[in-house]
Amino acid sequence: MAYTLTKNERLKKGDFRGIKWTKYGETCHYMFLGKENPYYLKRIAITVRKKTGGAVRRNRMRRLIKEFFRLHKDLFVDCCDNLIRIKKMPQKLTWKDTSEELQKLLSMQIRQ
Repeated sequence: MAYTLTKNERLKKGDFRGIKWTKYGETCHYMFLGKENPYYLKRIAITVRKKTGGAVRRNRMRRLIKEFFRLHKDLFVDCCDNLIRIKKMPQKLTWKDTSEELQKLLSMQIRQ
């Protein structure tokens, strides 16, 4: 497994807006939504509202989630588009806290 995030694995705005998503799990900071795709790829998109914080914090959160996806692709379902919606910003934007909460979120998806 390659530990990269290729251009094909990222969803563009047109790929995920206006589509019916299935909710797979939710924690106090994140909501995980999914949809099957015909491309045999695991693809990801991250959405954050401007109300959740400043641009620096929002971009830091996006980078942490992309890094998590890059390192833990095996936890995501094959042939599925994944949307992670950030509901509110955590107090600490650390790798450890983010990784633990996202692993908990993905374990909810596997149970369903």
